[in-house]
Amino acid sequence: MIKFLKKLIFFPFRKVSRNARKTNWSTERNRKRVGKSLFFLAIALFTVFIFRFVWLITVNHVGGTNLTTMAKSNYQSTVTVQAKRGTIYDRTGAAIAVDSSTYTIYAVIDKTQVDSNGNPLYIDKKDFTKVEDFLNSKLGIDRDLIKKQLNSKLKQVQFGPKGSDISLEKMKEIQKAAENEKIVGLGFTANISRSYPFGNFASQFIGIARPKDENGTQALKGDMGLEKAFNNVLSGENGKETYQKDIYGRPIPGTTKVIEPVKNGQDVYTTLDAQLQRNLEGYMDKAATDTRAQQLSGTLVDAHTGEILATSQRPTYTATTINDAEKQKYFTWNSLLSQSAFEPGSTFKTFLMAGALDSGKVNLNETYQRKLQVYDTTINDWDVTENKSYTLPETVTYAQGFALSSNIGMSKIEMNMGDALWGSYLNKFKFGLKVRAGLDGENPGALPSSNAVSQIQSSFGQGVAVTPLQLIRGWTAIAGNGTMLEPHIVSKVVDPNTKTSLTSKAEVVGHPVSNDAASGVRDLMLTVNTDPVYGTSYSTSGDSEQNLAAGPLFMVNGEPAAVKTGTAQIASTTGGYMTGSQDYLYSAVVMYPAKNPDFIFYMNVKIPTESWTLKYIARVANPLLTSAEAMKNDLSVSADTDTKAGKVTIENYKGKDSGDTADSLRRTVLSPVIIGTGAKVTAQSIAEGEKVSANSRILLLTNDKDQVMPDMYDWSKKEVEQLANWFGIKVTYEGSGNKVLTQSIETSTNVKKGQTLTVKMGN
Repeated sequence: MIKFLKKLIFFPFRKVSRNARKTNWSTERNRKRVGKSLFFLAIALFTVFIFRFVWLITVNHVGGTNLTTMAKSNYQSTVTVQAKRGTIYDRTGAAIAVDSSTYTIYAVIDKTQVDSNGNPLYIDKKDFTKVEDFLNSKLGIDRDLIKKQLNSKLKQVQFGPKGSDISLEKMKEIQKAAENEKIVGLGFTANISRSYPFGNFASQFIGIARPKDENGTQALKGDMGLEKAFNNVLSGENGKETYQKDIYGRPIPGTTKVIEPVKNGQDVYTTLDAQLQRNLEGYMDKAATDTRAQQLSGTLVDAHTGEILATSQRPTYTATTINDAEKQKYFTWNSLLSQSAFEPGSTFKTFLMAGALDSGKVNLNETYQRKLQVYDTTINDWDVTENKSYTLPETVTYAQGFALSSNIGMSKIEMNMGDALWGSYLNKFKFGLKVRAGLDGENPGALPSSNAVSQIQSSFGQGVAVTPLQLIRGWTAIAGNGTMLEPHIVSKVVDPNTKTSLTSKAEVVGHPVSNDAASGVRDLMLTVNTDPVYGTSYSTSGDSEQNLAAGPLFMVNGEPAAVKTGTAQIASTTGGYMTGSQDYLYSAVVMYPAKNPDFIFYMNVKIPTESWTLKYIARVANPLLTSAEAMKNDLSVSADTDTKAGKVTIENYKGKDSGDTADSLRRTVLSPVIIGTGAKVTAQSIAEGEKVSANSRILLLTNDKDQVMPDMYDWSKKEVEQLANWFGIKVTYEGSGNKVLTQSIETSTNVKKGQTLTVKMGN
């Protein structure tokens, strides 16, 4: 093109020059000739320009540049609209975790930065000392660092960790102070962050969210605890907007258009109560100081709903001390509620006794001798002395043995039941199975090994591994007359985009023992606290700190609670058990009121370094349960969110991991039931695309090689029919009503095709 234009421009002049040399034209004739050539040249150039202009309009590109995009960038901008991460609340609407902004201070030292009047917007060298004094006094930044940064060759500098994570209030204070001292050139950049207003507040349970870079933008992402487990619920989706701008790049009002609407994260209302949680944190601080134990854990549960009202552990952290958390000896990031399993010790005897009473395999008034040899293992009770005698009577009844926390008594009961029957009750109470409350990284625990000694030892909580969450699930059946509830951590999920909410209700997951058996266990637990001879929580000295005279150690509103204490050996990393005088996990489960419990409290203390006494747990349990009982009417009232009931759209879960699917469904406030122990889902009871209400039960059939009968207590007839269809069995019904009360095929037993199942229905 360039060569063509050169020829086009210079060719007429060359021709004129040659002709002028050949001919003797007059000046006037030469001018006309040149004028004519210039005219045709102008026509040719105009034609080229028109062609080029039309081509540009049609093709809209020059090289690799899109002209439309380039033009729009001069007057229009597209920006990402950051989605707001959902807030985590307690059950009443008190904010536990909220989005917030922190700020990083910077200094401009580029001398070209001036305003429209030529006034400097940078820090002049003569003011370096003044700025050094200012930043050191306001933020504690090291003077050498300030001096080094200000004298660098950069145009803009920052000042390390102490110049970051500045709160909004502090940022405003610094801005005002800088203005008063006439310091220019200091500015702030905003950073997204997560704020935890309560500080030390169920920290490992709630977790933490931190800024992460995703596709070039920063977003908060859950690192641990509920923040991580519910990250997809809380996160939301970013949007995009365009706006027109003036010549200075400022947005022109009224020109903003939404390209992709922002979808803010959903708000999660936990089951925690802020007042009870704060109380527990204070009591746990004192217990940690008094016992100087390696670890402590405590959880309060609503016995009627299975809701976790307060939970805490030590050592712990806050958002401001998290970077130094690992400096604490015995610190763990794991939530001791659900992520760490242990041998529970004698608190586990509640389940052995429940199974024995339910199956009629114990006579509480029958006596036994406190001596037992099982193969090559001698089983002793805790009060045995060095000369193999007992400090309490050697012959006791089984009821007294429970109050005494006799390992021998429980072992004899287990031997009378037989391993198979005891194992069936372990399955009915769902030990060895995750609770699937929606938390991340839950530990499944472990059932005892099949050898006879391990089976017997599991009767008193040795050789079996559990989490507090699994224990709590089982204890809801003891407190609730045999009806077992799923522990809940979320009371409501609110979608601010649709103004809808999913509200959780109590969820029945089985009926492992009868009403009479559960009631009988509670009566025995009361004797643990009230029997002056055998009761392990009956104090002969009282507790001066709680102003308690000799008598029951666990007292609420002047009444004794139902209690079971525990002292568990701790497995050594080198094999066997630890042998130190206080190398034990001390624990207690407390139910109040004893006859019809409103609350369950469980606490354990691992290896205290002070002389151990059960009073340390009582000093936490008694005031906490007293507060809870005073608040029980208020606990049934949920936060008002001015929303309508939402729906959950069912997806296709076939081929997906059964456990992950159950956890995911739980986070949407549904009630998943895994059928079998297979790793993958093969069928589901609710079809893909269906919209269902919160708390709807959905059955997930797995690729288990055996067909194992689940506990169908509280199931609907439709759900029974679905299972019968999957298993290829026949069903006969007795009675009337909407819910299953009993089933003829025992829970956890194998089912063969063609077998007949008899189900009793009721309300």
